[in-house]
Amino acid sequence: MKIFLSCALVAATASLMQAASITEMITFNLSALHAGSTLSGTFTLNSTPSIGDTASATLTFSDPADYSPISLPVTITIQTGTGNPYTVLFSELIFTNLSGVTTPINTKNVDLTGFGFAQCASFPCTATGQFQDRSPDVFNSTYTISPVAAPEPSSILLFGSFLAGGIFTRRFIRRV
Repeated sequence: MKIFLSCALVAATASLMQAASITEMITFNLSALHAGSTLSGTFTLNSTPSIGDTASATLTFSDPADYSPISLPVTITIQTGTGNPYTVLFSELIFTNLSGVTTPINTKNVDLTGFGFAQCASFPCTATGQFQDRSPDVFNSTYTISPVAAPEPSSILLFGSFLAGGIFTRRFIRRV
């Protein structure tokens, strides 16, 4: 009985340490504006995302001296996919390309909107979608969704869980 209770407590502790959420990164390829330039950030979904779920993220530029503002808020929305159950949409992104020009083609004022959104069969997800700067587009490119590795549980936390399990099991068995 003592071994059974110890194992049950350890199993319960392990299940509590399971991820309660999924963290994904969204990265926009802005090489059309500056070679190698990206705009990226992470967002968090619950462990079982549903259609209509939203998440907020703060996106930052890989080369912030080229853009204003240096970070942008974005809302990620999970919608019904075509071909896959989920589509990952993002809200409109407006910023200034500081070295851009306004004539003959305006590359200074950037307004990114999505099309050909990233499609996911499940989460965590790795997928690619497309976006464009205005319509008709000044340029278009791709964005990617990719999982962010969850941190491993701390060995101190794991040791503490085992220690607590042993103490509570011992106290429970003494009372029985």
